Amino acid sequence: MKKLWLIFAALVCWTAGGVFIQQWQTGTDRDTATPPMRIVSAAPNLTEILFALGLDDRIAAVTTNSNYPPAAMGKPKIGNFWHPDIEAVISAGPDLVLTLGFERQANLARRLERAGYNTLSLDIETIEQFYAAVERIGSVTDSEAAAAELLGRIKNRIAGPGTGAVQAKRLKVLLVIQRKPMRVVGRGTFVDEMIELAGGVNAVGPTLHKYPPIGAEQLVGSSPDVIIETADSGVDPSRQRAEALDYYRRFSDLPAVKTGRIYVISADSISRLGPRLHEGVEAIAGCLFFTGGNM
Repeated sequence: MKKLWLIFAALVCWTAGGVFIQQWQTGTDRDTATPPMRIVSAAPNLTEILFALGLDDRIAAVTTNSNYPPAAMGKPKIGNFWHPDIEAVISAGPDLVLTLGFERQANLARRLERAGYNTLSLDIETIEQFYAAVERIGSVTDSEAAAAELLGRIKNRIAGPGTGAVQAKRLKVLLVIQRKPMRVVGRGTFVDEMIELAGGVNAVGPTLHKYPPIGAEQLVGSSPDVIIETADSGVDPSRQRAEALDYYRRFSDLPAVKTGRIYVISADSISRLGPRLHEGVEAIAGCLFFTGGNM
């Protein structure tokens, strides 16, 4: 879970702003120019978008964090998305570099532009921004039809059975990304949006931080109906759930503890705002509408 917290910490550091900021080489109109054939992706979710649009053969390099789909791991690397290596980017010979909007990547984009390279910087902090980013990438890569098909498929899955279902009351969800010390998903995050789309409501009220640390008093005050923890790759979810049940037993007055509604889902399903968005919503919904003893 600590690994996931580092990912969320990165998300919090993204700069606020519009859905995207186009940063093309001076005098170039990419919407009417020849579509880029060698694309470098500086973030895992951008890599997933490119693959989901069927642009596999045009991906020249990705970050070391890009581990999905599996084919991404075979692409040349440019460093991780916190510390992209500009020399590795240039060595890939790109005609387009996709970056995110937080400062370190914005700095990479500025340096590349000064060297004459085309960049497209995207802010993807909300679900609507993700949808807009897919459309934008589809536009500049001449893949509009693939982008429309991808978004349609994701939205249909989110609206399908098991997500967004109506209940007598919306269950209060505490989504824990780190147990010791405890850190949870707060309001105004894309994971908060996923909880709403799944049919629940965030048990955490407004906070200063998007992924705030909370103490025992705040945990009790949140009074969650369901507690969901995330498990990193390689962690046995069944074992983590057993540990979680033992840990939360001390908070016997919590509704989630009384009913045993404490679950563990894969961290990958909610850690990236990308083409697997529907999988995260479905995973959360599965916890809200599952009433058995194990999951």
